[in-house]
Amino acid sequence: MFNSQINTSVVRAITLCLAFFSFAATAEVTRIEVTEQHTIEAQGAGFSYESISGVAYFAIDPAQNANKEIADIQFAPINARGLVEFAADFRILVPSSDIANGGLLYNVNNRGGSRFPPEIGLDHPLSGLGFTYLATGWINELTSAEGRLRLHAPIVQDGANSITGEVRYEVTVSSKTTEAVNIAGSDHLAYAPTDTGLANAKLTRRLYQKDPRVPIERSSFSLSVVDQAQSNQPEVSLTVEGGFEPGVIYELIYEAKDPVLAGAGMAGIRDLVSLIRFGGQGSDQLSSLDLPAIEHTVAWGNSQSGRLLRQFMYDGFNADTMGRKVFDGIIPVIAGGGYGMFNLRFAMPTRTNGQHSNYLFPNDLFPFTYGESADPFTGRVDSVLGKARATDTVPKVMHIQTSNEYWVRAGSLPHTNPEGTEDAVLPDEVRFYTIGGSQHGSGSGRPRPASSGQLPPNPNMWSPFADTLLVAMYNWVANGEEPPASRYPKIADGSLVASHVDGRINRAAWKRMNGINHPSAIYQPAYVDYGGDWPANRIVVSRHPDYSDSMYQALVPAVNNDNNDSSASTILPPLTQVPLATFVPWNMRAVDSGAEKSLARLTGGYVPLPANTAVAVQSRDPRNSIAGLYSSFEDYLAQYEAATDTLIAEGYLLPGFKDTIMNIARANESVFE
Repeated sequence: MFNSQINTSVVRAITLCLAFFSFAATAEVTRIEVTEQHTIEAQGAGFSYESISGVAYFAIDPAQNANKEIADIQFAPINARGLVEFAADFRILVPSSDIANGGLLYNVNNRGGSRFPPEIGLDHPLSGLGFTYLATGWINELTSAEGRLRLHAPIVQDGANSITGEVRYEVTVSSKTTEAVNIAGSDHLAYAPTDTGLANAKLTRRLYQKDPRVPIERSSFSLSVVDQAQSNQPEVSLTVEGGFEPGVIYELIYEAKDPVLAGAGMAGIRDLVSLIRFGGQGSDQLSSLDLPAIEHTVAWGNSQSGRLLRQFMYDGFNADTMGRKVFDGIIPVIAGGGYGMFNLRFAMPTRTNGQHSNYLFPNDLFPFTYGESADPFTGRVDSVLGKARATDTVPKVMHIQTSNEYWVRAGSLPHTNPEGTEDAVLPDEVRFYTIGGSQHGSGSGRPRPASSGQLPPNPNMWSPFADTLLVAMYNWVANGEEPPASRYPKIADGSLVASHVDGRINRAAWKRMNGINHPSAIYQPAYVDYGGDWPANRIVVSRHPDYSDSMYQALVPAVNNDNNDSSASTILPPLTQVPLATFVPWNMRAVDSGAEKSLARLTGGYVPLPANTAVAVQSRDPRNSIAGLYSSFEDYLAQYEAATDTLIAEGYLLPGFKDTIMNIARANESVFE
């Protein structure tokens, strides 16, 4: 049995524990346990959804070709039938029969949390379309909490012996503290150190990634390991004598034990979606869910979850155990150029590379592109879709990202060669969309005070455009309707450029502004040798390098004279098309948080335009003034609405989102008073 416990105290009277069936050695879903069920309805909606939560239990054959891509599957414990067991929490929203459309939208939850459109509100433009929504737990390292979707994976071991290996963590705080800090991050678990690892743990400190590492004496720091009742991973906390300094990178390396079968999370996604879609052995386990017949499937995920989908495709999980296509369409959103530590020994799914964090962790790896490209450092030719193409299970793909990912997550590499000298050719199944003038997280449309960055965060709201493209994807795979044309910056037309030239900021990428600090560099992924037979075998990291000068070359979108992105090369929200400010795709770390010369993590900036020419001259601001762009608020609102209507006509925005987008502009009337 798997080595993780599942809390059954929350199981309600409606809990359904279906008996085990006698399955063949290829069985996948063996049991479904419903733990909570309620109806989502609203007066006047005319339809409803049934929200069902529970636990899905799996048993997979480690000898099957489809399962051999799971890292360390050969070391996983097996039951009496020779199968590897694990479980995953799930939540599914089932539409009422009057609107059910035969489509399943699978959301890769982000760190255990997922929110579907009907949960936002039944007036959401997607809610009435009749999709069935599903999310499953795929991360084992999360702490237990109500509503949090987790993977319950077994520990792998070599016979009776624990598997051990060195692990690396980075810890950075934004304010000085003498308290213990969770090395894996809030609500996350780590790997237990061995006795030797605890005694010989190494800790260094440096302010910036390229600074020399300064060792900290072993007697000057301590590790606390606390077992968790609901998990087979512990919480590990670090305490440093004298406390943690803001912005400083504390790098911890120790020998750990008991890695988990992390890749089982992707197998669980594959097998549950396949069962729902195709039926077959185990279908009776779904009877309590009262699902509509599913004809087409689409997966989407934001940020970490989008990176998981790129890994899902690259590792070949879009073919089920019978070789059938699991997802017709896959949409990585704001994933940038990366994958993640999702399917290797001592996996750390939440680690994300950036200019100031986790820089040399094995996340952002070649191949970056959906079509074939060649690695300049190894000569290897590969693609994200290589395994899917070999099994004839290539999904339609929409890669959606903001201009922020170009600066902080190497977002250009999925559509250029690794050297950043030529545009890549997109396969026929792939569309690429860049949402300009936006940061990693979709904003409310209203400015907020500065917090983690030196500038106020970028308020652009881009989620309606991603939701619109989600519907376009479904119409593409279900009805053969061509989606809107790809729109992204390109090297060939000069809309994709180097961020810096000869060590100086490139004027095509950012025009200096008085009183505003700009980046000295952007995030560039590195080619790194992690030891052993890496990169041919991405299962075991046997060395943790501290330096690489072999860089893949990421580029950024060019900007106009107001330092805003272009509507010709990006899907530009009306807030930036008809601007009252510069919507900066990057931000610098706040001075109080330390390391202020580094890029802030995943955030952009906001700089209001000068009110009129006199203000512009006084502040030495070279940008257009608001008075120079618009004769009145009514003029501004008319231009803004025209931009909105154009985006609707082009297919980048559903008409149902128009009021949401227009309300952002209506709230700006005070700017003209």
